[in-house]
Amino acid sequence: MIDIITDLLLLFLLGSIGWALLTLIKVPVAALLGTILVVGTLRISGFPLPPAPDFFSLAIQIFLGLFVGSKVTRDTVNQLKTMFLPALLIVFWALTLVFGMGYFISHITYLDPVTAILSSSVGGLPEMTVIGLDSNADIPTMITIKLIRMLATIFIFPFLVKIAAKNDGPDNDTLNPDATSSKKEAGNAINNKLTLQNALNMIRELDSKSIFNSIRLNLFSLAIAAAGGLLFINLGVPAGGMVGSMFFVASASLLKAPIITPAPKIFGFMLVGVGLMVADNLTPETIDTFLTDGIIVPILISTTLVFLSSFLVAYLIHRLVGWDFTTSFLAAAPGGFTIMTTLALKYNKDPFRVSILHLCRLLAIKSIVPFVFMIY
Repeated sequence: MIDIITDLLLLFLLGSIGWALLTLIKVPVAALLGTILVVGTLRISGFPLPPAPDFFSLAIQIFLGLFVGSKVTRDTVNQLKTMFLPALLIVFWALTLVFGMGYFISHITYLDPVTAILSSSVGGLPEMTVIGLDSNADIPTMITIKLIRMLATIFIFPFLVKIAAKNDGPDNDTLNPDATSSKKEAGNAINNKLTLQNALNMIRELDSKSIFNSIRLNLFSLAIAAAGGLLFINLGVPAGGMVGSMFFVASASLLKAPIITPAPKIFGFMLVGVGLMVADNLTPETIDTFLTDGIIVPILISTTLVFLSSFLVAYLIHRLVGWDFTTSFLAAAPGGFTIMTTLALKYNKDPFRVSILHLCRLLAIKSIVPFVFMIY
């Protein structure tokens, strides 16, 4: 147990160093990108870093589900009826991308059809790897193409989302939850003429009972999230840790249970955790496969086509249902379920819409691709 804690502290320390470095040069989502940059580089170079423990991915998913679920209100649920058309577009796009682009790439590159189709998928890497193993696909090539595209998405999309968020409307300077919270606190301090003496008096008034109640409510919220995540994982739901956590917390919130959103400062460390999850997929073999003759062409073609088509789908959602472009952009992004929902939270967009549409895409791909391969 002590070794596990020590390993996690080391990984978080390295991730925090990357976070601090990219914060200095004002890179968006510095906690996420900095962690991938530092820890991923060390893993690719073969440095003997310990892997994240098995429970770590589930824990991050549960925390992310708690963040998202706690933001669900009755107004949010009433908006579900607006999701049918975007969900239909997302599913149609995902399946067209998988089979249409996969077939195209298999004809212009050396990849066999099964490997090309799975490499073109915007479904989760674990699910596609399992399908590939059962279908005799070229697994190292498929994993490398999907990893490179995922990394390109993670490093490029935060800059694009930041630009899109600035153009969404007059509230652009409050898109960052941390910034929003800070500005509200500053405004309240001015309006109430809060002096240093008043602040000290407020601190003195905090008693052990109020602190205990705060801890109790946070533990209650976390317990609800963990119960949902564990249940959905056991049911085999894609990204079950996050989906179950989100569903249980949202349900409890709608039933007026005392759900508390984790403190904004925790969000940065959760981004570090997500970065560690991504970096765990990087190995020296990733670079070796990438440098193999001929693989760069399919990577460039598939990444370009996926990006361009996702922009088109985002524009269609934005025009057809009137969502702000940033939310539409994140919902149609080719990145992973966890990454895009995290970015929605970061830029104060609707993480519920983003996560639901990504879930629809995952379920469609995971349900249909295996049956097609079974017939093929």
